[in-house]
Amino acid sequence: MSDTDPNLRALARLARTIHELREQRGMTQGELAAAVGVDEARISALEAGRLDPDYALLVALAQALGVRLLELVSRIEELAREEGE
Repeated sequence: MSDTDPNLRALARLARTIHELREQRGMTQGELAAAVGVDEARISALEAGRLDPDYALLVALAQALGVRLLELVSRIEELAREEGE
C-alpha cells in the first residue's frame, strides 16, 4: 500500500485515535491490552498502523477506552476532515 492508499490513511487515523485516547486515560499499552484481552504486541501494532482490527476488537477497544464505538469512528472521521478528505 502506498501513502495515498485510503485504507492505509484510515489505519493511520485509527492508530492515532487509539493512541491519543489511551494516553488521555493514563493507560499503558499493557494495561489497554489486558483490558481488551489481547497481548501488548497487538496494541503496539495497532497504534503503529500495522494492524487492521476486526469489528470485535474495535468494540473491545472502545469499551476499554470508555467511549462508544460511534465516538471512536467519529474521531477518525474528524481527522479525515481535518486532513481535507
